[in-house]
Amino acid sequence: MSRNRSIGLIVLGIVLVAGFAILASSLGWLTAFADSSAANGTVNVIFTKWITSPGAAPVQVNMEGVVSGDVGGGKFVGEVLKLDNSTTPGITNIHALYHINGGTHQFTADLQVTQDDKKGTAVIKGVVTEGWLKGAQVQGGYQVIAPCGITNAQTGVAGDVCFQGTLHIQQDSSR
Repeated sequence: MSRNRSIGLIVLGIVLVAGFAILASSLGWLTAFADSSAANGTVNVIFTKWITSPGAAPVQVNMEGVVSGDVGGGKFVGEVLKLDNSTTPGITNIHALYHINGGTHQFTADLQVTQDDKKGTAVIKGVVTEGWLKGAQVQGGYQVIAPCGITNAQTGVAGDVCFQGTLHIQQDSSR
């Protein structure tokens, strides 16, 4: 084989490898490998949310906010379907839908939240019902921040209050 033909085959090989890498990246194949928590099977979503307005039945209140972490930067939208603070004094039980619209991944989770009103903290448990990782278990929590200092929160029906927290989703629990 001639030297020019060998060099041509090497160049062709490099071009093909680069082309497949670009294609895989554009299709999102490499995203799963790039997730910071992919090695341990847990996806982490960081959120800040606030209450924006009363909802129309069955929604009691609407929420908005921002997300980051393994889903990429993006928007949070949510609805509180049930709010009950009559069972245990100082504890509010909440049934909510969280719509995570990250730049990389999107999903909806159906969540049960137990908020300790005295401590200003909450525990979150539920399941992904739509989108990425459908069926996966969700755990997490948040802290109530007041005053929040975010202009959008200040104009909401709850005043200058926001909720900052993290969701942990077990990737292997969706199988």
